[in-house]
Amino acid sequence: MVDEITGFPSRKAFFRRLSEIKEGTPVVIMLLDFDDFRYINFTYGYKISDTILKSAAQYFSRIATKFFNRVFLARTGANCFAFLIYDDIPLLRLEEIYNRYLHLLEFKLKSDFVRITASAGVSTGLSDYEKVFSQAESALYSAKESGKNTIVFYRKARARDIEKFKQVRFKLLEAVRKKSIVPNFQPIVSLRTEEIYGYEVLSRIYYGDEVLRGDYVFLVADTLALTPEIDKILFLRAIDFLGDYKFFFNLSMKYFFRELNTIFQITKNKGLDLSNFIFEITESQKLMEEGVAVSIFRLFKELNAGIAIDDFGAGYSNFMYLKKFPADVLKIDGAFVKDAKSDIKDLAIIKAIVDVAKSFRLRTLAEFIEDEETYRLMKNVGVSLGQGYFIGKPEPEPKKIKINIS
Repeated sequence: MVDEITGFPSRKAFFRRLSEIKEGTPVVIMLLDFDDFRYINFTYGYKISDTILKSAAQYFSRIATKFFNRVFLARTGANCFAFLIYDDIPLLRLEEIYNRYLHLLEFKLKSDFVRITASAGVSTGLSDYEKVFSQAESALYSAKESGKNTIVFYRKARARDIEKFKQVRFKLLEAVRKKSIVPNFQPIVSLRTEEIYGYEVLSRIYYGDEVLRGDYVFLVADTLALTPEIDKILFLRAIDFLGDYKFFFNLSMKYFFRELNTIFQITKNKGLDLSNFIFEITESQKLMEEGVAVSIFRLFKELNAGIAIDDFGAGYSNFMYLKKFPADVLKIDGAFVKDAKSDIKDLAIIKAIVDVAKSFRLRTLAEFIEDEETYRLMKNVGVSLGQGYFIGKPEPEPKKIKINIS
């Protein structure tokens, strides 16, 4: 029961999997269907169409592995893919993933680019999983009827999500009001010397004694425009720990210019030297389209700060981005790193990034180094820096570490 084109489980296999789920298990079903795919068939022929479907399946698999702990993928229709997600994932988070990674796909065909949009329907449930699938189909039809290239959630799922949003919202507002946001520092080492190169500054947000964890918390903060204030508090507290090492600090792309202005003002008021700060920027089409890349780069250099491009390899116009937006460090997307020891394609992509980085005289940083085998592999292929639980977990203050290699 395997689809011949994509290698994914078939529709029949998907329904068999639904029948095997234990009653009471929370699931999310998302159906993703390409819009007007028949025009691809008419324009390029069925052989190219099949190649596109196969490439899309590989891409969906990568996205699913990156964002969901437990997920089952299948091809359930001619142009339709089903995600059976066993996590109780917030629907707002799922919407963000769709809008960023799934609603538009691009494929290179010799001298031509093919752009395909996709509509999505989502439903959740704890039982009667075939009904949940039918509800997701209903939501998908609504997405198609409302103009395509959008995501629609089955209505009954909204109430629980809204209540959860209200609870997190209240806790976040209290945390920001009381400035109960503290930095944690995850070590980054040179894979050549095994010495500390720096630390990534990560936020820990407290509501009383409770630590507000998970992507959902940061998504709500982003929705409420609290991210700039959280990052401001984090930055002010992190500078108390400055030393002879680099601090990697993440900037929100949504509030990029506001955060940049805040940092500029703090730097000016405190007379800071930011030579030991490297600010992480996610690849952003918005920055490129607004034609401000060179200006931003110059501003960072005036601040004497470094630039790291985060999640490199998974975003917008990767290698062209380097040409227009010179950086200091490329953080290789963790989805490639964590499977590199078992997936030759992931390893080949990492090697390509390393080769390009050397040509641009940039350092590369591999995230998600979770074991000794991956550590050695990244070192052997020439990655400059490493980060992950094998190297060290986030701590309340920068700590020296020792790499335990047998």
